[in-house]
Amino acid sequence: MNHQRITTDVAIIGAGIAGLWLHNRLNQAGYHALLIENGKIGQGQTLSSQGIIHGGSKYALNGILSKASQVISNMPARWKSCLEGKGEIDLTSVKKLAEHQLLWSKDRLSSKMVSFFASKALSSRMQSVPLKNRPALFQDPAFKGALYQLDEPVLDVPSLLEALVKPFHDRILAVPKESTYEWQKLGDHLSSLTVDSYEIQAQHYVFTAGEGNQAILNALNISKPAMQRRPLQMLLCKSKQTDNPLPAIYAHSLGSGSKPIATISSHVNKSGEVVWYLGGNIAEQGVGKDKARLIEEAKLLLSDILPWFELPELDWATHPVNRAEPQQSSLSRPDSAFVSSQGNMHICWPTKLALAPDLTDQVFKQLESAKLQAGAHENPAFQHPQVADTLWDRAF
Repeated sequence: MNHQRITTDVAIIGAGIAGLWLHNRLNQAGYHALLIENGKIGQGQTLSSQGIIHGGSKYALNGILSKASQVISNMPARWKSCLEGKGEIDLTSVKKLAEHQLLWSKDRLSSKMVSFFASKALSSRMQSVPLKNRPALFQDPAFKGALYQLDEPVLDVPSLLEALVKPFHDRILAVPKESTYEWQKLGDHLSSLTVDSYEIQAQHYVFTAGEGNQAILNALNISKPAMQRRPLQMLLCKSKQTDNPLPAIYAHSLGSGSKPIATISSHVNKSGEVVWYLGGNIAEQGVGKDKARLIEEAKLLLSDILPWFELPELDWATHPVNRAEPQQSSLSRPDSAFVSSQGNMHICWPTKLALAPDLTDQVFKQLESAKLQAGAHENPAFQHPQVADTLWDRAF
């Protein structure tokens, strides 16, 4: 079979948030970067995220500023700069769902104590919300708990993907889902990649394929770094009554432990309906559970954490997703974005949507250390992938 030859300075495999951010930065810097996707853009973990630009607040609910909370602490400011058109990537077209993620505790001493200690540890990033500034849901006199706002915006992920795709759309290559990747190596140096009808030659190859990195590592006989999957079973719900929709909410519900009981974000589907997307402990503990049982547990949870709010009759769906990350002891959560460089290959996991800029910084350091040179490239025309549909449009 004859293959069309494509040359580039850097070939990036996987068009989720990590691949797209790196793709933008490299092309802006004057390099030629080619992004390769064997499905739809954002189809994996990116569109399964809730769009929260975490600043580490939920990792310090025990009152201790952990390494994880410190590593991610500057991410909201960095993203906000981009959203204002002053940062490394222009995200002024991205829709902001909420300026601040909220955190509320119920009317129980234990949860209020956790809130208190967290507020002391995070005094600059976690502020009590006065009654007049609260969303309507939390202005109800029957709400007796504490409410805080976190320095963490919530973004509409589909509009984020569109903003990252648009500037260099002509340098994103679509290949069929069933395509086989054939790698040509010379020692620890990768010389070319053959996929579908293309032979791709690059100075460097960056793997940002999330779960798909495992197949790449297997094909290249790379055993370290190893990958882990931390599963979740997220939930989605919407009102069955068009005249009684769910209110918009972007908040963590805090119990007596050091993790949110639930994290709720709100999204509008193509029919204009508000869909609640639930993560947090309910999603972690829902792994392996029967769908009907998990939905019943979620109904009880909402009644428990929102006792003053009369919920409408709801439609429900579940969404299993794996968080793909570098392997940790006891399947614990990594503290930061991860890059492992071997020759001209760079194996990457951002570990969180908010950490995509940090991952790009790490890759840039590796490329600069390797003295990456910008080249001239004239390539044939090729097909470009589409952005994947949202969960809230697929689920119902």
